[in-house]
Amino acid sequence: MDKSAERKRAEHASLARVAACLINERFVTITFSDEYITLSHPDTNEKVLIHLPQPFLFEDILDASELPGHVTYKGDAVHDGAQLIRIIGKWTNIEYGILKRVCREFDNSVANMELAYGRQLSLTYDSPAIEWEQALIEAHGLHPWHKCRYPEVGHFLDAKLYFVTIPREGVTVVGDYDERIRRIAPIEQVDDDSIIFPVHELQLPRVKSEFPQAKVLDKTITGRSQSSVRTITIPGADCCVKMPLALKITSNVRTIKPWSITIGYRLQPVLHLVEQAAESFGGSLTVIREYGAASTSSLHLGCVLRQSLESIEAETGDKLIVCVALMEHLHLVWAPETLEEKLELLREFCHHLFRAIAPSVLLYGFALQAHAQNLLIRLHPETRAIHGFYIRDFTSYRVHRESFIEASSLDIDTTSFITTMDSRDKVYRYMHTVLHTHVASMVLALKVGDAGWRVARQELEKIIPENDELALEWLNSPCVEARATLAMQIYGVDKELTLVPVTNRFYYCQHK
Repeated sequence: MDKSAERKRAEHASLARVAACLINERFVTITFSDEYITLSHPDTNEKVLIHLPQPFLFEDILDASELPGHVTYKGDAVHDGAQLIRIIGKWTNIEYGILKRVCREFDNSVANMELAYGRQLSLTYDSPAIEWEQALIEAHGLHPWHKCRYPEVGHFLDAKLYFVTIPREGVTVVGDYDERIRRIAPIEQVDDDSIIFPVHELQLPRVKSEFPQAKVLDKTITGRSQSSVRTITIPGADCCVKMPLALKITSNVRTIKPWSITIGYRLQPVLHLVEQAAESFGGSLTVIREYGAASTSSLHLGCVLRQSLESIEAETGDKLIVCVALMEHLHLVWAPETLEEKLELLREFCHHLFRAIAPSVLLYGFALQAHAQNLLIRLHPETRAIHGFYIRDFTSYRVHRESFIEASSLDIDTTSFITTMDSRDKVYRYMHTVLHTHVASMVLALKVGDAGWRVARQELEKIIPENDELALEWLNSPCVEARATLAMQIYGVDKELTLVPVTNRFYYCQHK
């Protein structure tokens, strides 16, 4: 049976992402020539050839879109990521069970990607924030499981929410959770000794299994899924709902640890410092507040109530667009035609971005996880001028605790292993990766190449203090760290994420 155009496109998206990860992570032996990128291994004479229409300038990949569609093994075409990783698995003796799981999740990502390519978008600049959230197709340009929702396949646009009550004893509640959840739940009265939790329809069987005492209430509501899938926008509400969801979404099963559910609310004094830090550098970064939360001892039941984008727009008059969607649909916001216009737009973007997310690192040794799904650009609704950024989701910050305490006189919770760094240098290196990734996306979207990187470097130079040797490495180091997504899925994670060095375009652009 012939494959649809959407299926072929989805398979190539998977293939290109897996190939990019294999190259960047040096998963096998990688050799660059003018005609091919060759994948090989010392234990075999076999080769995989990635055919190049033109030579690569650097020996790593910024985005999977840089890779052409033609990949061959023993003279035959390789069609998708699962087929490619099976070849590599044979060479490197990847355990059968792991290889089977990884390929199953690649197949799931392809199936969801095929649906996404077939969906007709009617997105415009004036579309509501939730429609921008739901407009992601390519999303992360290097993630090999970018559309994995295992074991489900679907569009994930709407979600039915059930409500359950359990005894309050043993539940941790912070903020205005009780008051606000009662405004959302379509029920009249609940016993004071009980607490209400919203539950995603796909999560309900697991909750009923883990909490046999839970009472499932009769009425439900329907909300719209944000880009994370597990956070739901509720029509007419001033807050959205984030809940555990036991699906493998991209790299992880999206259950939530009890610590992670309440940390956003407990972190408010620190987040206020982050906002002030941005302001002191002439930038604008506004934290999207978490009004309240409730956690149980289980990863499968909990809730965070977060300030809704719609209520922020109504209060401020700003237009908010999640950055990952902005990069994918940049033409709907701005339409620069000449190289000069594109570079000026990039300069303005970098001016605001760097002053928003880097100052807390420079002043306190503290970095929020400001990736493109957590960061939202703040625009004037009519002129489309950039006014700053909003940021959400505070579970995966990075901090050098000693530096932070000394600079701020505040203590900070580093219970989660991912948050604590044993040196200030590691926090700086993390922020280097974040900055580099944002600029790479914008440079690719605008198609401005090295000229764009030179503009970005100029803007980065403006915010780095003269005596900050760690920050100067953002400009002067030949390498920047990237997450080894493929290796971590296959070989696991110990106490730290696995990172690999890739080319620092902030550095090399000055030599061209």
